[in-house]
Amino acid sequence: MATPKTALVLMELQNDFLAPEGKAYPLLKTVLEENNVVSNLNALIRGARELGMPIIHTPIEFSEDYREMGADPYGILKVVKTLGAFQRGTWGAQIADSIDRHPSDIMIENKSGIDAFCGTRLDQVLRAKGITTIVLAGQLTHLCIESTMRSAYDKGYRVLSVTDATATIGMEQYRMSVEHNWPMFSLPVSHKAFLGQSALI
Repeated sequence: MATPKTALVLMELQNDFLAPEGKAYPLLKTVLEENNVVSNLNALIRGARELGMPIIHTPIEFSEDYREMGADPYGILKVVKTLGAFQRGTWGAQIADSIDRHPSDIMIENKSGIDAFCGTRLDQVLRAKGITTIVLAGQLTHLCIESTMRSAYDKGYRVLSVTDATATIGMEQYRMSVEHNWPMFSLPVSHKAFLGQSALI
C-alpha cells in the first residue's frame, strides 16, 4: 500500500495535446501512438489511485492574448502561440476527455511556463501533504517533464519518471531525453514496473 508520501504529478494531459482534434496533437501523434501513451496513463492513474496516492494535475494555460509569454516569445512558447493552443477556458485547455478523472484529483492552476513549480502552488501542496516522492508523467517528455524533474530534484524530492506514459514532438527527442537526461535527475520506470513494485513507492 502506498504511503501518503508519494504523489502522482501529471503534466498537461489536455485536449490540445491528447485529442485528435487538439491543436498540438499532430506534433505528438507519432509518440502517442507508438508508446500507447493514453492507455498507459490511464492504467497508471487508476493504479496510483487504488494505492491511495494523491493525483495532481498541472495543466498549462494562457490568456487569449498570450500575455504571459511576453512581447516576443520564442522556442516552444512561440509554437504554442502560433497554434493558438491552451487558451484558458477553451476545450483545448481542459483535461482530455480520454483521461480517467476523479473529483478527488488536485488541480494546480496558473502554470504558464515549462517548470510546473514556477509560479504555481505545486511545492506548497506537496509539502503540506508531507510528500517526499513524486511520480512524473505526461507532456512534453524533453521539455515540461524534464524541466519539472530537474526542479524537483533540486528541491530535494525523490523523483520517479514514467517512461511509457509521456510523449513529445518526435521519437528522437523522446529517446534522447528518456535515455540520457532522465536518469540524471530521476529514476525512470515503466508504469507496470512502478505499480508492481511497492519498494518504488
